[in-house]
Amino acid sequence: MGGRSSLASPVARPRRTRSRAGLWRAGGVPIAWAFALLSSGCMIGPDFKRPSAQVADDWMEAGSTTMDSGRAQYRDWWSSLKDPVLSKLIDLAYEQNLTLLAAGVRVLEARAQLGVAIGEFYPQQQQLGATASYSRIPVSGPYVPVSNTFWQLAFGAQVGWELDVWGKVRRGIESASGAFLASVAAYDDVLVTLIGDVASTYVKIRTIDVQLDIARENVLRQRQALAIARARFEGGVVTRRDVYQAENVLGATEATIPQLSIERRKATNALSVLLGMPPAPLDDWLAGKSGIPVAPASLAVGIPADLLRRRPDVRQAELKAAAQSAQIGLAKGALFPSFSLAGNIGTLSCRRRGETGVHKPT
Repeated sequence: MGGRSSLASPVARPRRTRSRAGLWRAGGVPIAWAFALLSSGCMIGPDFKRPSAQVADDWMEAGSTTMDSGRAQYRDWWSSLKDPVLSKLIDLAYEQNLTLLAAGVRVLEARAQLGVAIGEFYPQQQQLGATASYSRIPVSGPYVPVSNTFWQLAFGAQVGWELDVWGKVRRGIESASGAFLASVAAYDDVLVTLIGDVASTYVKIRTIDVQLDIARENVLRQRQALAIARARFEGGVVTRRDVYQAENVLGATEATIPQLSIERRKATNALSVLLGMPPAPLDDWLAGKSGIPVAPASLAVGIPADLLRRRPDVRQAELKAAAQSAQIGLAKGALFPSFSLAGNIGTLSCRRRGETGVHKPT
């Protein structure tokens, strides 16, 4: 998580005699090992193991000419549709979608929580103190001082550090790390869903536009057919039945136009929400290339195992399980006693009027 830091710097030591060197090897090394064991300790709780899952080695349609099992670039997959309007809408949704912004803020929150967990490796108690007092010795004493007033200044610092003997701090970091990575996977999940929704909604709008154009053209043709049927009926060539059939066909076609218009309005409102904007007509954004985007003839999908690993919701579930597994060790470690180191350092200064201060470290 973080870089290694050395708490002790190399200091030149005086040469020791043979007996003292032997004493250092006999007594100092076990003490150093004991301190290292206390500071590192063991890890209480289970270690997370990734569960196994049965995945097919290949697709059922592996022999199809429209499927490529080779490795493909999955980033910017919508660019294969070669629609600049769609690319522009996806960029806008990436910048303005409120759900995606909320997921990004949760990533920042999880990263801050991870920083708090890492901070437990450092002294948990930190205290600074300073005092200043002005004293006056009564002149009625048995002696006569040179000056009967003086200042007394004191400054000190105190730290306390709990040793991670049982691995509580490390389990907390492990849990916070899993939660942080799970939030990143949740962000990816929201992003994948958002891009898919924008693309599908855009394709739906383009499809409805084509259907509206076809319906309007059919209305024009069917009106001409109705006029011809009426003319032939007036001329006695056909019966009134042909006129009624032409009117029914025209009415049915005209009835589809309001329905398609309502569906298009619903789709544009949904697209506005995906873009992080209030529902409104998107004629300016949709201006440009028209027509239904056409998918490429062949698509590289990789192997099923790679596709499963690409799913952010699967990664999120796995990372959440790892974070909860670390919480077990964190809870078990709270049942054991804790060991702490504490230290303080300070200075005391007494100064009479007209004299320099005398410092006494404590």
